[in-house]
Amino acid sequence: MITFHPTLPVVVAVLGAAMLALCVWQLIVMRGRRLAWLRRSLLVVLAVAMAFRPAVPGGEVPTATIQARVFVVIDTSQSIAAEDWGSEPRLTGMQEDVVEIARAFAGADISVISFDSQPILRVPLTDDGSAVIEMVRALRPEIAQQSRGTSVAVAHDLLRTELERSEAAEPDSPAIVFYLGDGEHTAEEPPQSFDDVAGLVDRGLVLGYGTEQGGRMRVSSFDPAAQEQYLQDPAGGDAISRIDEAQLGAIADQLGITYLHRGPGLPLADALGPMAAADGEANLDRTEEARLEIAWVLGVPIALLLAWEALSLARSLRATRGILRREGAR
Repeated sequence: MITFHPTLPVVVAVLGAAMLALCVWQLIVMRGRRLAWLRRSLLVVLAVAMAFRPAVPGGEVPTATIQARVFVVIDTSQSIAAEDWGSEPRLTGMQEDVVEIARAFAGADISVISFDSQPILRVPLTDDGSAVIEMVRALRPEIAQQSRGTSVAVAHDLLRTELERSEAAEPDSPAIVFYLGDGEHTAEEPPQSFDDVAGLVDRGLVLGYGTEQGGRMRVSSFDPAAQEQYLQDPAGGDAISRIDEAQLGAIADQLGITYLHRGPGLPLADALGPMAAADGEANLDRTEEARLEIAWVLGVPIALLLAWEALSLARSLRATRGILRREGAR
């Protein structure tokens, strides 16, 4: 988390006020260049505002003192769009459970890895639970046109690398792994075993989503119109995705952790509580307001104003060189 010296806001405010005063004075005095100084005044205001890191409320996150390395591995293949989490997609259940994990392990370092055709490190280890929650809420299923089949173990190498790297940095901090998926293996090759990762994992859960009856999947596409359609089976009709609990149970056995089937209304806190309590004090009643920073939004007008300033300066230099050449010719 980024922190600043307590006197920095005062320094920024004083410098900003001085620069703005200069710009306003020039705006009054330089009657022929009012547009240029108006532009510079706006630049100062935006730059100072950006320095103060404006943010909007992003809900509340619990605070705690848990020392652990938590790795959340999430399936984002097309099948998580299957609508058998009640009437909602499986992804909805996954997102709800990640919020519970972030709450239970507040204060711990949490990392998020997603996988479909390829694994992606979405969030490196961070103690900012609100960042983890916001990122997972933004996850969407893999674009159907880009899917090349998914291995349930495609995140194996990336997970092992992150576990080894973090263990070298924090050897006394336990590693906890949560694997969230439906167990559907659609790649041609059999899945790689997680046996060699088990020694790096202290505890965790494999969380399974979906039902034996399965559910239809809305198409994940760049085309908004296509997103209202359901994925079709090559044999005809809507494609149906079903949970493969045998596959998920095998992953749990390989990692040396527990498999738990998930469904709407099934509590997860009871399973998470003892795991979190082993590494510190988890006080879910004590919260702090999460902040969603929006300073980056100000970067767009600042960039445009700087480009305008550079263009104006280039024109002035060109005009000055022209005057000097004419004077030299005399």
